[in-house]
Formats: sequence, structure tokens, C-alpha cells
Amino acid sequence: MSEILFGLFALISALLVVFVIALSIHWGNKRETGLVPYVFYPVMLSIALTAILSNRDISGNEILLTAQTVRHPVGVWFGRMTSLFVIFACGERILHRLMDRNTLKPMPMLLFWALFIYFLTNILSPAFLGSHTDVSHEYLYMFLAGYAALLMTPKEVDMSIVSMRNATLLFLLISAAVVAWNPNMVFNKNYHGLIPFLNVRYAGLASHANGLGPMAVAFLLCLWRKPYSWRVLNLFAWTLGLASLLLAQSKTNWVACILCFACIAYFGFREQIKERLFDYRRPQLSIIGIFCFILLCVLAMLLVMFGNIDARLARFASSNEGFELLSFTGRDVIWQVAVQEWHKNPVFGYGLQIWDEAFRLSIGMPYATHAHSQFYQSLSSAGTVGAVGLVLYVFVLLYGAVRTAKVSGGMSMALFVLIISRSFSEVPLSLAGFAAEALTHLLLIIIVAAYYPTADRQAVRARKVRVPGMA
Repeated sequence: MSEILFGLFALISALLVVFVIALSIHWGNKRETGLVPYVFYPVMLSIALTAILSNRDISGNEILLTAQTVRHPVGVWFGRMTSLFVIFACGERILHRLMDRNTLKPMPMLLFWALFIYFLTNILSPAFLGSHTDVSHEYLYMFLAGYAALLMTPKEVDMSIVSMRNATLLFLLISAAVVAWNPNMVFNKNYHGLIPFLNVRYAGLASHANGLGPMAVAFLLCLWRKPYSWRVLNLFAWTLGLASLLLAQSKTNWVACILCFACIAYFGFREQIKERLFDYRRPQLSIIGIFCFILLCVLAMLLVMFGNIDARLARFASSNEGFELLSFTGRDVIWQVAVQEWHKNPVFGYGLQIWDEAFRLSIGMPYATHAHSQFYQSLSSAGTVGAVGLVLYVFVLLYGAVRTAKVSGGMSMALFVLIISRSFSEVPLSLAGFAAEALTHLLLIIIVAAYYPTADRQAVRARKVRVPGMA
């Protein structure tokens, strides 16, 4: 009887796969754009719904949030529906590309092979050759989405940015609404940061306050690139995004936000800024810049002369906040564990199961859900092979971001800076799952892949202009 049921299940599954493939081909046959730009909505809603249904309490200890593994059945099923939508949306674009050979879109093959090598060295290699083998369907989602992103067009870039903006705004709105309903779900009330008299830290419905920070920064970048047409809504969105970033009290993301805004300003408004700086008929901007520079120099001199820096640094180093900063908030211990596991398994690493619940209990760190560094994550889980694949992929992403920085208005470079700033303490380039961190990574791939052919054409025209005798 069991053999009959198994055969029936296999037959139904095969028919369902054929039906989905046929539906994908039929649905996207005459459509220039697909559903990939809309994957941001269900993923953000899934994160918010999971947090609300968990009925968590982070008012006393924010670490408990990261150690929590139990999920509500409704959240689990919504997550499964989200996964199916991601598979359908990405599969449809890939099938559309394979079936439509008349209008082939140029693809950045360097990024194509870099993503494949990164997946090979950081997912397939540790999954089958690591000391603890493990295979899961979750490892395919980001890989599938990445290759679908390579097929995007400039029109779909705008759609993706708008979707990311709207989905994150909805997430921030729901998080803010929860403050009135259950503030213990979104606030850590026992935190002492850099802001005086503010002893709370806002995590929203993200997995951690350090996870809300990059979401807010990415939202502000999308809002800058694609503002709302309604001025009141645009002002409200900026206020909500900046307030969320400020209350998250994530110093790394504050710095990353400034650097990202600088990228947008430089690559998007470079000519206007240069024109204003050297416009002697309207010297206000130059005067303000010079005045700010002089003011900073004077403040620095006064601090050195009368600030008693040595005593202040000694007191800070002996305080709890100083100890956390010098030890990277305890991450140095996690990095030591990662290096130890690399020494035990130097070639292919421990495997993708590292930092799971069993491993965390074995090392006495229930809060260490990952290596808190993208490099140490690859080194511990995938060994030297994974670390090499990561470095190669990062350099290719950097090349693509620089190459498309001007045509994307600085958006590609800003997202790359945001991801790299996160890589020192988090794992934003992980391919083992599809969550909030993966959305920024996906948006960067979409922008680089869509604008790469345009950047190539502009570079060719620029070379022709520089060559004497050619127009």
C-alpha cells in the first residue's frame, strides 16, 4: 500500500512540475517584464508576520531574539508560499530567456561565472564535501534569484527599486504600529548607546536592531532614487526611515548611510556639485564647505589641548561600553571559534550546518546564529575553497558596481558599500537563505546586470571620442 501511495505522490508531483513549467512559459510568453521585481513584497511580509506571531519579548535582552527558533504554523506556511512565489517568478524569467532566442539580452558573463563559482564553493562544496554534509532546498532560492536577476532590464530596475521601497515602507509602518500594541516586541528597554538619555533600542519586526538598520538605509536609498510623487507621503517616508535608523542605534549603519549618500551625491549629482563649487557668482556652497572644514579643525585642536583625551580613553576602555567596542561586542570570541573550525577542516570547512542549534550548544554560545563576519562565515563553513570563492565574487561585484555607478546614479556603488560595511560583522552575501539581507544583495545584482550593457556602450563611445579623427 505504501508503494502505491509513494508512486501516486511521485506522479502527482511530476504532473504539477510540468503544469507549473507550462504555466510559466505561457504566462511570460509575450511579457517583457516578469514577477521578479515583486518578490520584495512577500519576503518583507513574511518577516513581519513571523515576528508578530512569535509573540516575542525583547524588552530585557535582545539576544533572546536571535536565539529563538520556534515559528508559528501560520508563519511557516506563509513562508512556504513565499518560497513558491520566488521559485515561480525566477523560473519564469529563466525559462522565458531560454525559449525566446530572438531578443537575447546581453548578460555580464563575468558576473555570471563569478556567481556560479561562489555558489559552487560556498554552497555545493560544503554541502557535499564538508565534514558535516547537508542538502536543503533552501540553498537554491538565492542562487535561482541571482540568475533571474542577471536577466533584468533597466525598466525592471525601476520596478525593483519601487517594490523594495514600498515593501520596506510597509514593513516599517507595521513595525511602528506594533509600538502602540506591544512595545516589548520591538523595543529593548535596557540599552545604553551613544545617544544621551535614550536607553531604548528599536529593532522593529526585524530579527535584530542591527538587521533593521541596513533595511532602513536601503529604503532611504530607494526613496532618494525613486521618491513618491505625493510630497506629504514622501516627507512622511523620509521621517519614518530616518527615525527607524536613528532609534536602531546601529553605529555601523549610521556610517554606512553617510557613505551611501555620498556615493549617490557624487555619482548622481557630481556635475551639479562641481558647477556650484566653482561658481564664483554663487559662492554660498563653497563658503559653507570651507567654514565647516575650519570649524572641524578648531574643534579638533580644542579637544586635543583641553579635552584630557588620555584619561577619557582610559575610563572608556575600562567601562562596559568600551569593552564591547574593543571586543567588537563579543564577536572576537565567535571569530576565534570560526578559525578553530577552519583549522580542523581547512579545505572544505565544517559544512553548512555550522552555527545551527546543536553546534551553538556545543560551544556554549546560543546567540551565535552565524560567524558575524562574511569572511569568517565562508572560512568556517566552506573552508579555504569558500573563502577564495567569496573574495573572487566580491571583487567582481566591486568591478560591476564601479562600472555601472555613473549610469545607475550611484545606486550600484551605494548598495555595494552598504553590503561591504555589513560584511565585517554580519553575513549579507549568504546564499543559504532568502531573507531581508538577501534582498539588498539581489537588488545590487539586478542593477549591475541591467545597466552593464549601457555602461559598456558609453565606455565605447567615450573611447571613440578620445581617439583622434573619430567622432
